[in-house]
Amino acid sequence: MNIVVQKFGGTSVHTRELREKAALKIKEALEEGFSPVVVVSAMGRSGAPYATDTLISLAKEEYADLDPRDLDLLLSCGEIISAVIMSQTLRRMGMKSIALTGGQAGIITDSHFGDASVLRVEVKKIKEYLSQGYVVVVAGFQGITENGDVTTLGRGGSDTTAVILGIALEANYVDIFTDVEGVMTADPRIVPEAQILKGLTYTEAAEIVQQGAKVIHHKAMNLAREYRVPLRVRSLSDEGKGTLICDIRTLTQEGLRALSEERPVYSIAYRKGLSQVRIDFSTRPERKLSVFQSLARRGISIDLINLFPDETAFVVDEKVIQKVEELLTQEGFTVRVYSPCAKISLVGSGMADRPGVMAQVVEALKEAGIEILQTSDSHVTITCLVKEEMMEEAIRVLHRKFELQAC
Repeated sequence: MNIVVQKFGGTSVHTRELREKAALKIKEALEEGFSPVVVVSAMGRSGAPYATDTLISLAKEEYADLDPRDLDLLLSCGEIISAVIMSQTLRRMGMKSIALTGGQAGIITDSHFGDASVLRVEVKKIKEYLSQGYVVVVAGFQGITENGDVTTLGRGGSDTTAVILGIALEANYVDIFTDVEGVMTADPRIVPEAQILKGLTYTEAAEIVQQGAKVIHHKAMNLAREYRVPLRVRSLSDEGKGTLICDIRTLTQEGLRALSEERPVYSIAYRKGLSQVRIDFSTRPERKLSVFQSLARRGISIDLINLFPDETAFVVDEKVIQKVEELLTQEGFTVRVYSPCAKISLVGSGMADRPGVMAQVVEALKEAGIEILQTSDSHVTITCLVKEEMMEEAIRVLHRKFELQAC
């Protein structure tokens, strides 16, 4: 049996017109010989009647300190409603369909309410329905404990549901339908000439997502990479197959990547709303470790760490910078803060064996008069921290420099 898991986000199912477009994608999969398993998010975004954030607000209007178990039970409703409505749409359009909750679909989790981990997936029921010709529509973002309590999987839970089902069902593909036509060479709102990337390796896609692209949640992306589940990032409004994310061998076989023509950079991702922190350790070098321990104890995540003999630089979310400044000042450190900043990341597996890519990045930004506050690199990523006001221009400069185009 050839199986495709198709995940539709909240903005893809919140109107009748969009649900019908989604149904046509499902029908297309049937016509291609696939047995579709559909995963849906709650309809709409914050403010929509059944969106997750709306349900949270509704509960907190009654009592702010809601029991985590009860909250998960409430939050699961948005996806269940969406699954039922989507299933009805498919029936109206002539397809056999059945809606399942996450628990009914066999997703068994621990009891960490609000951010449960999946222990296993029992797919016998799904396979039985597929063998009978049904399109199975599963409520995303949720599962059930051994004791029968409903749980939610945390942010990005519907993406996680889709990938986990893809793993358990040994699906040919997991399709993630989004607001964009696929993973692009850059954000088209910043670079109008940005193009769709037809193929990416798991490592490249994971880096692009980790560095700020919002095409799929990073937890789901990491699962797909670990279990080698082929992903396709697609759009409801596009007839193409979007971006295929898989191993390099498959990309080569599909004609989407030529090993002899590996480019150093395929895509540029970014994250803004950051603050750079610089700490003077010239008189207290022995205190470096204690700084990181203090931040970790308070749940403050740091990124882009550079260590120098007399100074340490790192980046935090702009939302926590006041807390960071207060903490470090109380401990007697001299702190300098640069804010707001943005992190720009160039991603491509071809840079690993090609010297001078960082030099090209630095040269291009210097010629454009853009100050680099900090850099880091790995075998597939080069990251530069710049002032947020210069971010968009920096992305355009680098996109031109490396002549990014569809692959």
